Amino acid sequence: MRLTLFFAFGVAKDAEGNYSLIQTKKQYKDFTVMNNPVDFDTDDFLDETQEEPEELKALSDPKDSLTIDNMKLLDKLEILISITRNCQLKNKFFEEHKMLIQSVANDLKLTPMQTVLLCPFVNSPFSIVDFSDLECYFNCGPITIMKLRADIKVLLQRRYVCGCGGYRRARSNSFQLTDKAQAMLCENQGMPIVKTTELTPNEFMQMFRTLIYEEECLQLIGNEELIQETMSLIDDNPQLNIAKTINNLRVGKDEKFVMLCFCKKLLMDNEDGVPLDYFDDDIDNYFEFRDDILSGIHPFVRDGLLSPLGRDNLFNRDVFTLTDKARSLFLSEYTLPKREMKQQNVANANLITSKAIKPKALFYCAEDQEQIDTLQGLLGEKQLKAIRKRLSAANLRKGFNCLFYGLPGTGKTETAFQLARSTGRDIMQVDISTMRDKWYGETEKIVKGIFDDYARLVKQSKRIPILLINEADALLSVRTGIGGTNPTLEKTENAIQNILLESMENLDGIMIATTNLTCNLDSAFDRRFLYKVEFHQPSVEAKTRIWRSFLPKLNEEIAHKLALSFDFSGGQIENIARKVMVDHLLFGNDPDMERLMALCSNEQLSGRNSARTPIGFH
Repeated sequence: MRLTLFFAFGVAKDAEGNYSLIQTKKQYKDFTVMNNPVDFDTDDFLDETQEEPEELKALSDPKDSLTIDNMKLLDKLEILISITRNCQLKNKFFEEHKMLIQSVANDLKLTPMQTVLLCPFVNSPFSIVDFSDLECYFNCGPITIMKLRADIKVLLQRRYVCGCGGYRRARSNSFQLTDKAQAMLCENQGMPIVKTTELTPNEFMQMFRTLIYEEECLQLIGNEELIQETMSLIDDNPQLNIAKTINNLRVGKDEKFVMLCFCKKLLMDNEDGVPLDYFDDDIDNYFEFRDDILSGIHPFVRDGLLSPLGRDNLFNRDVFTLTDKARSLFLSEYTLPKREMKQQNVANANLITSKAIKPKALFYCAEDQEQIDTLQGLLGEKQLKAIRKRLSAANLRKGFNCLFYGLPGTGKTETAFQLARSTGRDIMQVDISTMRDKWYGETEKIVKGIFDDYARLVKQSKRIPILLINEADALLSVRTGIGGTNPTLEKTENAIQNILLESMENLDGIMIATTNLTCNLDSAFDRRFLYKVEFHQPSVEAKTRIWRSFLPKLNEEIAHKLALSFDFSGGQIENIARKVMVDHLLFGNDPDMERLMALCSNEQLSGRNSARTPIGFH
C-alpha cells in the first residue's frame, strides 16, 4: 500500500507525492480508487459523518495563529505543499492561506512568493525541475513563471536550489533542491542568511573563496551565477579598497573576476602564479583574452598589473603573476607573503646569489685588465643608476649586452662571476643544453621564455641581476640560408636567432654571453654587443702569478720558468695544480721540478671543433 493518510490533518499523499485534502469518507474512497486501485475496505476507517479535524479547520480558516506557529516547519511545509498544486499563483490563493504561508516564510526567511515557489522542489527533492515543470505544477502560463525569475534567483543565492542539468552552463533554467537544504529542512530549520555587506577584508576574501568552492566542487551554482555573485559581492562592499579598485578597472565583469582570482590565489592559496588556461571557462572570449595577455596589449599587462612568471613546461601553460604595482594597488589591506628569490622557479636557468660566489684571484694581461676594470666600474650600483638615467633621458636603450670571447680556460665565465660578486649582483645562468627540444617550435618558446623570466627577475630584484649565457656559440653564429641538407633545422635555428636578436634589442638589464668562437659571429649580433672583451692567453708575467696563486710554495724562479716553457691558460694551470694536490695527498711529498715538468708535458691543449653546433636533435 503506497497511500499515506495523515490522521490529524486529513491530508492524503499519492504515489507521485501529490497531496489532497480529505475531509469525508467519500473523498477518501474516490482518492483511494484513483491512486491505489487495490482491494482495501475503508468503511471502518472514516465515517461519512465524521467532522473535519479541528487542526484542519485552523489551517483552512485560521482564527488563532498560535495553532500554526506551534507546528514544526516540516509539518507546515508538508501541508503547504498539499495546497499549492494548481493554485495558479493567484492573489486569492495567497490571501486565503495567508497565515500558513507567512508562518512558513518566516521560518525560511523568504518572501511568501519565494516560499510557495520552493514547494515543487521540496515535493520532488531528487528530481530536476525546470520552468515547464513549474508551469505544470502551479497550472499557470510561462509568462507567470518568467516574471518570477528574480525570486528563483533568490532561492539560488540562498542555496535552497542549485542549477543543474549538465556541466557548467547547460540547461541554465533547470534546478534541484540542494543536499544542504534537505538536511536543514529535516532539522526544521531554514537556510541561514549569509552576510555579504560591510565585510572585513578577510571576510570578503573568504566569501569569494566560498563562491569558487561552491561552483567548482559543490556545483551549487553555475559559472554565470559565480560571476554575477562575485560582482554583487564587490558592489556590496565599497568600503574595501580591494573591492573599490577592482570595480574601477575599465574592463568587463569577467576580467574583474580574473583579477580577483589572482588576488585570491596569492592570499588564500599562497600561489604566486596562475596559468591563463585556469580561466578558460570564466571568460566568454577566452582565446582573445589569452592572446591579448601574451602579446602585451591587454590593459592588465600594458598597465603593469600582470607579468609573465614563466612557462609551466610540464603542462605547457603560460603562467602569470601579480606585479608589485598590482599588489600595492589591490592588496594594501592584507599581509602579503614575501617573495623569496631563492625559492622561485626559473625554467632552464640557475639562480646564483652574489653572496654564494666565492672570491677568486684572476690575472690578465694589461689590455684585458683595463677592459675588466672598465666593466667593474660600470656595474657598480651608483654608477649604473646614473648611466641608465642619462641614457633614458636621451631616449637611448638602457640595457648592456657584453660579449666575452677567447680561447678556453682564459677566465671568461669566472670573470663574469667575480664581476657579479664584487658589484653585489645575482646571476641567472643559462645552460644552452636545456634549450634543446626535439619538438618543432618548442626551442623557440624556451629561448623567449628565458628572456621573459629574466625581465621578471629584473623587476623583482633590488639590484639588476646578470643574465649569463655560457658557450653561446650556437646562438651567435652566422644565420644560414634555407635549402641545405636539413632545411627544417636551419629554419628553426634562424627563428631562434631572430628571437635572440629581438630580445637583446629590448633588454633592460645586463647580459654577458661567453663564446670560444668569433670568426663566424653574425654581424647583427656584433652590433648589439655594447662591450666586446677578448680574453687573450695570459702573458708570461700573468702566468707566473697564476702559477704562484695555485701553488704558493713555488718560488718566483720556478714559476717564471714554467710560464716561459708552457703556453698554458689559467684553466690548464689550475688542472696541474689539482694534480699536484692529489700527489701530495697520496704520497705526502711536494713535487720537484722534474715532476712538474712531467705533469706539464702530459697536459694537452684542449682543441675545440670550430664547426657550428646547431640547437635541437639532429
